[in-house]
Amino acid sequence: MSALTEKVSAKEKFGFGLGDAASHIVFDSSVAILAYFYTNIYGLPPAVMGTLFLVVRVLDAITDPIMGAIADQTKSRWGRFRPWLLIICVPFAVSCILVYSTPDFDQTGKIIYAVIAYIFMTLMYTAINIPYCSLGAAITADPSENLSLQSWRFAIAPIGGAMGTALILPLADFLAPGDRASGMQWAMGIFGVIGCIMFLICFLTTKERIEPVKEENLNILRDVKILAKNDQWWILSVYNLAMLCGVVVRGSLLVYFVQYILNQGSSVISMFMLATTVAAVVGSLAAKPLGSKVCKIRASVWVNILSALIGLLFLVLPTEYWIPAFIVHIILNVLQGINAPLQWSMITDANNYGEWKTQRRITGMNVAANIFIIKLGVAIGGALTGWGLAFYGYQAGVEQQSAEAIRGVLILFTVLPAIFYLITAISIRFYQLTEDKMNTIVTDLSKGQFQM
Repeated sequence: MSALTEKVSAKEKFGFGLGDAASHIVFDSSVAILAYFYTNIYGLPPAVMGTLFLVVRVLDAITDPIMGAIADQTKSRWGRFRPWLLIICVPFAVSCILVYSTPDFDQTGKIIYAVIAYIFMTLMYTAINIPYCSLGAAITADPSENLSLQSWRFAIAPIGGAMGTALILPLADFLAPGDRASGMQWAMGIFGVIGCIMFLICFLTTKERIEPVKEENLNILRDVKILAKNDQWWILSVYNLAMLCGVVVRGSLLVYFVQYILNQGSSVISMFMLATTVAAVVGSLAAKPLGSKVCKIRASVWVNILSALIGLLFLVLPTEYWIPAFIVHIILNVLQGINAPLQWSMITDANNYGEWKTQRRITGMNVAANIFIIKLGVAIGGALTGWGLAFYGYQAGVEQQSAEAIRGVLILFTVLPAIFYLITAISIRFYQLTEDKMNTIVTDLSKGQFQM
C-alpha cells in the first residue's frame, strides 16, 4: 500500500487529536476568555484591548511564513514537523501562565506587560501549532482518511477548549476564592502543563509518511511565490478569514451576553462554555458521515448559512429565561463543530493540489499561510469586539453598564457574526477541489505525475 494512502490507526488519530487539544487551550481561551480577562479583571479599556489583539497579530505576518519555511526544511529522525512538538511544549506551557498574570503596574506598565506576554504566547503558539497542523498533511494524503483524521482531531480538540473556557473560571474560584486574578493564573498554569503532556503524547504516537517529491534549500520568498500560484488557497483565505471573524466575535462576546443580556452569573457562563465544547464534539463526529454523503463544499455552504440565520434568533429570544438561548447556543456550536473538520480537510486538499500544480510540496508554508489568515481573523474579530464595545460605551471593570452598552453587546453578538458567516458561505462556493478531483490528484501524485 502506498504511503500516500496508507490507513491510519485509531491510536494515531487519537494521539494526533491530543495535539490540537493542547493548542486549543490557548486558541479557545483567546477567543472566549481573554477579552473578558483583559477588560474585567486586568482592567484594560476595551479600545486598548481591541487594538492590542490586532497590532500584536500583525507580527504573525512575519513569523508564520518563517516558521512554515523552517518546518519544511527541518530534517531529523522524527521527521520535519514532529520535533517541534518536543522542543516547544515547555515554553508553550510557560506562555499560558505569563499571559494570565496580573502584575501590579500602573496603566502604562500594564499595557506594556500585556503586549510582551501576548507576543510571547503568540510566538510559542506559532512555533508549535504550525508544525502540528502541517503534521496532518504528512500523515496521510488520502482524502477520506484525511477527513477521518480531521474529524478525530476536532472531536478531541474541545477537551483543551474546555480547559481554556468552561473550566477556567470555576477552577480559578476554587483555587483562589475571592481572587479571580490569581485563580486564573494558577488555572492556566495547570492547563499549560496538561497541554505540554498532550503535545508529548502526540509526538510519541504519530508518524510522518508523506515526504516532499522535490527537496530544495530554504527560500522563503520562493515558497511564498509558489503559494501565490495556488488559486484554491486564495479562495480558502477569504473563507477562513470570514469564518474566524464570525467565530471570534460571537465567542468573545458570549461571556458578556450571558452576564448582561441574560443576567446570569459565572455558573451559567460555565454551562454555556461547557456546552460549546460538547456541541463541538458532536458536530466534529458528524462531519465524517456527512462529508461521505454530501459534497463537503456544499455542506460547508449550508452550515454557514444556517449559522448566520440561527444566530439571529438571539435578537428575539426572551431574556428572562436563559434556557432557550442555551438551546440555540448548542445548535450553533454543533454546526461549528461540523465546519472545523471540513475546513481543515480542504486546507490539506489545497496543499496537495498545490504540489500537483507546481511540483513542489510546501506543506509548512501552506499551513503557515492558512494559520496566519486564521489568526488574522482572530485578531480582526477581537479588535472589532473591543472597538464595538467601546463604541457602545462599555466601561471596563464596571459592574453596572449603560442601556446603550448592553444593547451594543446584543447587536455585536448577533448581527456581526451573521454577516461574516454569510461571507464564508458565499466564498466557499468558488472552491473547486471536489472529492473526485482530489482522488485524481492523489493518484497522480502517487505516480509522480503532475498537472500538464
